Amino acid sequence: MLNLLRARSKSPYLLVFGIHRNVVHFVVVDVRDTSQPQLIVSDEHVVTQDDAAASMRALLDKYSRYGKHNPRLALVLGSGLYQSVTLDKPQLSDAELASSLRYQLTDLVSFEPDDCLADYYELPLQVQGQQKIHAIAASRSQLAPLLKVAHELTERVQGIYAEEQALEKLHSENTEAGALVYQQNQQPALVQVYSNAELQVTRAVRSLEKISELTLDEIKLGGLQPLSIEIQRSADYFERQLRQRPLAVVWLAIGIEKNQEVLSTVHEDLGLDVVWASYPTWAQELAAGDYSDFPVLGGALLALADSSNEPEVSS
Repeated sequence: MLNLLRARSKSPYLLVFGIHRNVVHFVVVDVRDTSQPQLIVSDEHVVTQDDAAASMRALLDKYSRYGKHNPRLALVLGSGLYQSVTLDKPQLSDAELASSLRYQLTDLVSFEPDDCLADYYELPLQVQGQQKIHAIAASRSQLAPLLKVAHELTERVQGIYAEEQALEKLHSENTEAGALVYQQNQQPALVQVYSNAELQVTRAVRSLEKISELTLDEIKLGGLQPLSIEIQRSADYFERQLRQRPLAVVWLAIGIEKNQEVLSTVHEDLGLDVVWASYPTWAQELAAGDYSDFPVLGGALLALADSSNEPEVSS
């Protein structure tokens, strides 16, 4: 009788899917101690016939033991599954802006208002006299199959995050001003500037979508120069338009073979320290190493932050 009156057991696991057009990344994090998460699964599944939901199900079948008892779950959308737009902030209340944003984006994104899911965020620094927002838009019909899988598994869906936002959580300990470059598998590169552990500038650069495919010979012949130019553009905006101190470092998180030639070439172009981006300590043992899992790990930290007011999970 007493067992029947016990509260429903909650899973101690957080499941996060990183959704891309050609692959789904998947991590399971033990969050019994949210101050010290433990990565216990890191895997991926190739998407065929544009069916990312089928890849999610395949991963859940493979790791079914972690899908029991209502786990927390989050989705991170890769750049091919959402559109990001910068626009002037309308003179509306937060509630009015949230409800009308999809209509504000009618001429700026490819989704019709009825098929558009939209949200926005603001960066802490603004050009004097301007007030911009960054709007994130995705297709309701494209997300529906993914959310169906999520809601069939659990009631505790923490959120859907854009890749550009998820990366920020991986820089919570980097207080110096620096630029992060993230690029994978023929996707536009994200060139972001951080200062005081906060995202200050973010740009998606389509012209850099093949940077991770460069060979060592191509690098020696100047193949990384377009990358250096885009980093310098972001640095100039940060330093001149936002009137901030010069950048001190560049963190590279690109799917290219790690060698000193890459670091030294970008260093020579920019005169800045250039290093490979670091994985969080709790993820290093199982991390992919090529940064393909960077956004999904950042999404896990975002989901933990969003669920900070939940009651402690049971074991």
